[in-house]
Amino acid sequence: MAELSGGIPLPLFLVVALGLMGAVAYVLRQWEQAVAVSAALIVGGLGIWLWRLGTLPSAQVPLVSLTVDLGASWERFGFVLEPKLGSLPVLALYFFLTAAAFGLSALHSQGRSLIPFVLLLLAGYSSLTLITAAPLAPGLIMPLLLVALTSGSVFVLQAGRLGNPRGALRAILPPMIAFPLFFLAAWHIDQIPLNPQDGELLATISGFLGLGLLILLAPFPLHGTHGASAHSAPPVVTATVNLFYELAILVLFHRLLTAYPFITTSVPLSNWLIWAGTLTAVWGGVAAVGTLHPGRLWGYVSLHDWGLIILALAMTGVRRWPLVLLLFVMRAISLMISASGLATLEQQAGSLRSERMQGIGSRLPWSSALFVFGSLGLVGFPLTVGFIGHWSAIQMVAAIDWQLAAAILLASAGAVVAFVRLVRLLFGPTPSPEIGPMPERDHRPGIIATLGMLAAALALALSPQWVNAVIDPLLAVFR
Repeated sequence: MAELSGGIPLPLFLVVALGLMGAVAYVLRQWEQAVAVSAALIVGGLGIWLWRLGTLPSAQVPLVSLTVDLGASWERFGFVLEPKLGSLPVLALYFFLTAAAFGLSALHSQGRSLIPFVLLLLAGYSSLTLITAAPLAPGLIMPLLLVALTSGSVFVLQAGRLGNPRGALRAILPPMIAFPLFFLAAWHIDQIPLNPQDGELLATISGFLGLGLLILLAPFPLHGTHGASAHSAPPVVTATVNLFYELAILVLFHRLLTAYPFITTSVPLSNWLIWAGTLTAVWGGVAAVGTLHPGRLWGYVSLHDWGLIILALAMTGVRRWPLVLLLFVMRAISLMISASGLATLEQQAGSLRSERMQGIGSRLPWSSALFVFGSLGLVGFPLTVGFIGHWSAIQMVAAIDWQLAAAILLASAGAVVAFVRLVRLLFGPTPSPEIGPMPERDHRPGIIATLGMLAAALALALSPQWVNAVIDPLLAVFR
């Protein structure tokens, strides 16, 4: 362990601080709204602090007389955690996502367990990002650690509800299936010094790693958690857990291709990703046509959007990561604002069943508009946040095969048709009183917050270059 004379190591500070915050939030969980606001401010402040640290050797923690050594490592149980290789922007992005989730949970209750458990998940994913040495190579042991983190996510997704845990449990499947492949790859990598010229050995390693990465990306048919979780779990929780996992997979993808560049030459990884991404995007759009449940529809368009990110990962050279990061950042914004609108609908109506959604738009017009606008961003509808990323991805696919691009466009059109049907349901005639009492109208604070999110999202859709302030520092990590 590094000496503490220059300050406490950053990994130790983050783990201890987040653990203590989680414990305090759990004790004070009865005051859900106050805890959510406080946690959002603290985590958001830490995110800004991490984002601005840059290459400083040490830094003072705001409002606390504590110096953090940004170059020191922290070692426990054979794992070495160290803030190197430009990991701070990725850490800051995790903190920003968490702060957004806490801020939205202050507006719409997402369960009293959200704050403490998400803080623990944040500590886990932060540690995963900072691992530089482990009993196995960090990129090879990360899938096993993802099994532990996705297992913890099950409790967050359930959120104290008595509903079907199927969606939450399905989130464990991709890392559970993939990590034995990485262990097999690690064993074969240890044989390289004995046979350094063995091309068949490199092909075997590449096959294990490529297939493991493909499984971790959870394409069709391993996509089950998207629709099922969105159907039963609180919307903000679903968005947060999915974004945490997806960001970790992008980091792992970059690490493995950097450490083992022969993967892309020994196996047709790009072709695998093209077909997996296309099938995922197409299935997301097709499945969206077959449902009127707002949560499940939201999950399917999220799957469609994730398919485009898988396709972008198939690109080679300098074009890959700018497009992937653009799609991911726009995805995060679209997911969060649509989750906010959906959470309001669920909270006011009591459930997302079709009979409860009938005519709810007349009572909650702004929340309904926020949900639809954010969700359309996930299919790249014009004048939404996701349009620029989707259009760039479609152009990239068309350069490879116009038929694949046409299939994805048709799937996007199908998802848009599904939302037209949903809008007719939301703003249709109100149901009879036997269905249940009508939900309350939007409250003024909620309307102000909703209008603010709509205005910000529309401004970003019209001026997408603003997102470069987030993407450029991240590109320094994924270069």
